[in-house]
Amino acid sequence: MNFYRNISAGLGVGSVAAIIAALVSLPLESPDDIIFNSASVGFAAIGFGGLTGLVWHWTKSDIPVAKPYYASSIGLVVAALAVAGAAQIEFDDAVIFTVPLALISSVIPVIGTPIAAKSEKFRNWNYLALVVVAVMLSIALAGQGDQESGSLSLPPPP
Repeated sequence: MNFYRNISAGLGVGSVAAIIAALVSLPLESPDDIIFNSASVGFAAIGFGGLTGLVWHWTKSDIPVAKPYYASSIGLVVAALAVAGAAQIEFDDAVIFTVPLALISSVIPVIGTPIAAKSEKFRNWNYLALVVVAVMLSIALAGQGDQESGSLSLPPPP
């Protein structure tokens, strides 16, 4: 099994999860827009995709439903949920924001990476193009938050 193929497939599927998570994060109320914004959510999903690509390569599975892969992946999902839950210690109502995004960012790569790695329709550069799109979208949406802008303005006329 090709190392670069598995990693790029994981990054590509993680990028799809990043795009979805970045868009889902916009209407959610972030506990802190400086830390929890579309960029951090998107980069976390891409990174998680890379991890699933590594796990897929290390388990050396030939079938998408291999037990070693999914046992390792369940550990990764639990770790993502633990990080999401740990945010609650520092920030109020963080779980409401972090848990849905952690699930999107982890479950999509876990399911999609084996399928993408086995697919002959896409080449490595296709997956890397998805990474570029996900990074650009995540950064572009990072300023879109739910906190007040802090700018002074007159109220609208009655």
